[in-house]
Amino acid sequence: MHNKLTNCTSCGAEISTSAKACPQCGAKIKRPITKKWWFWVLIVIVAAGIIGGASSGSGNGGDAKQPSSTEQPSGTEQPISYTHYDVTELFDALKSNAMKAQSDFKGQYVEIEGYLSVIDSDGKYISVGAAPDNYTYVLQSVHCNIKNDAQKQQIMNINTDSPIVVRGKITSVGEVMGFTLDMDSIN
Repeated sequence: MHNKLTNCTSCGAEISTSAKACPQCGAKIKRPITKKWWFWVLIVIVAAGIIGGASSGSGNGGDAKQPSSTEQPSGTEQPISYTHYDVTELFDALKSNAMKAQSDFKGQYVEIEGYLSVIDSDGKYISVGAAPDNYTYVLQSVHCNIKNDAQKQQIMNINTDSPIVVRGKITSVGEVMGFTLDMDSIN
């Protein structure tokens, strides 16, 4: 059987790639993380979660909420009706039944009222959460993707924990990652 050879990182001696320690100096040979079985299992689990969250069913129902306003984002031909929700209503729906929440909200145009909880320093997203003193929803927020420079400029003038209303389309819903929204406008 032919063994491949490599050099010891400590002494430079030629050693077999299957050696656990260098026969010359006794240094332990560390395998790259990509050679460990558990690394690949973790990669498969993460990939399955991402693919499952991105490709799972599309629904656009919701409860008997009435559209709050009609706007026309750039690039569309027909006006869009946004259904108004307090951000805690979304969190409660997700906690109650993630599969139903996905069916009800994914693909829906919504107007979400809450508080600005995170502003990404690169200007890629913000997060909308419950009131800062509402400890029931302390670790929950809606991830809102910023679409353009006009939105970035608006956000530059808002502080975290400020009341905010965002309008847009919910693009994904998941029990771990929560809600993701592509923003059309901010108030």
